[in-house]
Amino acid sequence: MKKLYMTSIITLFIAIGNLHSQVIVVNMVNVSSQNTSAFEANEMNYYSVIAKNAIAEGKLMGWYFFKMYESDNVDSVFNYLFVNTFESEEHLFENNWFDISEEKAKELQITNNSTEVNYLGSYFFELHSSLPRTIDVKYSMFNFGYPNDSYAFLKEGKELWKPFFEKNMSSERSLVGWGQASKLYSSNIDSTILADQPTVMSVDHYPNFRVAEMHLKGELFGTYDGFEEVIESSKGNFYMKNGWDSNNLYELIGFVEANN
Repeated sequence: MKKLYMTSIITLFIAIGNLHSQVIVVNMVNVSSQNTSAFEANEMNYYSVIAKNAIAEGKLMGWYFFKMYESDNVDSVFNYLFVNTFESEEHLFENNWFDISEEKAKELQITNNSTEVNYLGSYFFELHSSLPRTIDVKYSMFNFGYPNDSYAFLKEGKELWKPFFEKNMSSERSLVGWGQASKLYSSNIDSTILADQPTVMSVDHYPNFRVAEMHLKGELFGTYDGFEEVIESSKGNFYMKNGWDSNNLYELIGFVEANN
């Protein structure tokens, strides 16, 4: 698999229409076990500083750095995710927020100690519906799939599952944030067939591992008020007969956004 350095991880953009919804870019990489410590240190000491500067300059809304929980670390597994958020498609294409001059790096007092990684691709999503987080996020479940009717699937998420989650957000076992999005474009270098690529994404945010683990074991949502009624009304199994293409738990190990 082609290996790239972090300085070139997000370089593929195309025009995809006149959209005004929030755009989410999910970048997937694999890092070998011997490089993880150096890789994480560089992301936190270099790229997070660049992201903070980009946010201050209005070039970026948020930068989020995730590490997969209990990854087997094979080359095909995206054991790290970078999630960048933008106000709109126009905001996304205005600039390369991560591209800074040597002079700017000196001003910020940062040095790029790049680590070799496997770049597995980027997905560009348009936010469809969400529940803002209520408290700090520690773990997030990222779900990617391709339903036979993406519009109907997302519509059900907004009209059925969103109210259900919102109703139960005061529970000690609740999600602390949720969102779903539709794919705009991807640069997945290992897939040449559009049907092989996920067309929707949902993310469930949790405050601690205890609650996230209940989700992993399939024990969480059944404890929520109104679960049986939602399951009876849902057509999710029809829209996505084989379930999610991938759903993995990630720990949020660093983030920068406009208010922090």
